[in-house]
Amino acid sequence: MGNRKGISPGRFLGFLPLELFNGLKLRQMVTPGSAFFLLLVLSPMIIWLSHNPDSVRDPLIAVAKTCAFMAISTLSVNYILAARFRLLENAFGGLDRMYRVHKAVGRSSLFFMLLHPIFLGLSRLPDLDLIATYILPIGPLDVSLGVISLYLFIILLGITVAVKLSYHVWHISHKFMGVVLVLAAVHALMAGSDLGSYPILRFWVVLISTAGALSWIYMFVFYQMVGPRYSVAVTKVKQHKDITDLHIEKPEDFDFQPGQFIYLRFPRFEGYRELHPFSISNDPSQKDLRISIRRSGDHTSERIPLVEKGDRVIMMGPYGKFGARYFRHDRDMVWIAGGIGITPFLSLAKHESLFPTGRKVILIWAFQDPEDSIYDGELSAESRRNPKFRYIPWVSSRKGRIDADKVSRMVGGDGELKKRTIMMCGPPGMVTSLSGQFHSRGIPYRNMLFEDFDMLD
Repeated sequence: MGNRKGISPGRFLGFLPLELFNGLKLRQMVTPGSAFFLLLVLSPMIIWLSHNPDSVRDPLIAVAKTCAFMAISTLSVNYILAARFRLLENAFGGLDRMYRVHKAVGRSSLFFMLLHPIFLGLSRLPDLDLIATYILPIGPLDVSLGVISLYLFIILLGITVAVKLSYHVWHISHKFMGVVLVLAAVHALMAGSDLGSYPILRFWVVLISTAGALSWIYMFVFYQMVGPRYSVAVTKVKQHKDITDLHIEKPEDFDFQPGQFIYLRFPRFEGYRELHPFSISNDPSQKDLRISIRRSGDHTSERIPLVEKGDRVIMMGPYGKFGARYFRHDRDMVWIAGGIGITPFLSLAKHESLFPTGRKVILIWAFQDPEDSIYDGELSAESRRNPKFRYIPWVSSRKGRIDADKVSRMVGGDGELKKRTIMMCGPPGMVTSLSGQFHSRGIPYRNMLFEDFDMLD
């Protein structure tokens, strides 16, 4: 992660659920898990409307209460989605996809929380004293709790998307997100007249908000104790230009698919207990696990290079369905990697050589300078070993940025490109740009798969 210092105006776009307006991301968010949680988000409002409440006859009050129910349900669902439950990951087809929905739901909840007091205020015009209690925490306790939860959410979300802090500081601030849900839930139960009138609705709101609060507690208190946890040792460290290759022990009961990732924590860095996600860059047939880490932020630049052979590592996982998406499709493929986004393809390339599927695969690895191609020999060897696997290094400083036109020419034209499934992993800007270019050439989003390179973008 990069150092998160200062404020960038463009980062304020992070307050918006932009995933809902990106064709590729929206397509890959359409899963059974998304459908279930959409129903869960709408359920309090559906139960409320099924009682045909009198408040729906006033349009402003109806919108205000709709926003209130949507706010409490999206907040609750947001914490459930953040808890890395394996069953849910399977329903979404990968943790990266589940986190995409998590971010979209979380950012949507802010707008429902904002719109709720706005429409309440409009319904109370011209009573400015009463309206003031919806804006400032100066009214009754039940109303003030809602105001406080809103401002706390704005501050914490602002830290997440607009202010650049070190990952360590950001992670500490993120732990307070659950307080927003607790305050909002207490506000809803104390101030919500319809919750008092309809016991089923009250029961359901209590149930869903409790599930969200318990998920938050599990994630930040119990996850590292009871989750998929292993304590292993570093067996080898290899330093490259700006990459650290860590080889760590592979537990006997640790099974993973090519393309998956794990979360790691190093006890030697006292006080830094947060876990960081890294792709496994070798295949399951190896005796150890290789983790390839680019020096790109405070943790990866300042601490990872200090790791030594014999250091203990706390490992959680494996996670991810990038490899599963590869196994699920039998079409010929084009793999496109940007920089350290090559890591899942290193594992997949080796697996394709060891267990050939018969499909034709072209891997294009775009990196900035020739000295960045530290895995060039490894991939060239796989290309020689597997006649249906073709590896193409792309040096951006010499050839310019990779784009759909260049990919099309390397593959053999748009006709050939449309016959293949495209898998991408790299910086979000690269994946977004390429997916839009491919789509404009008539390639449907369903033929494009990507691994979320940065689940915090």
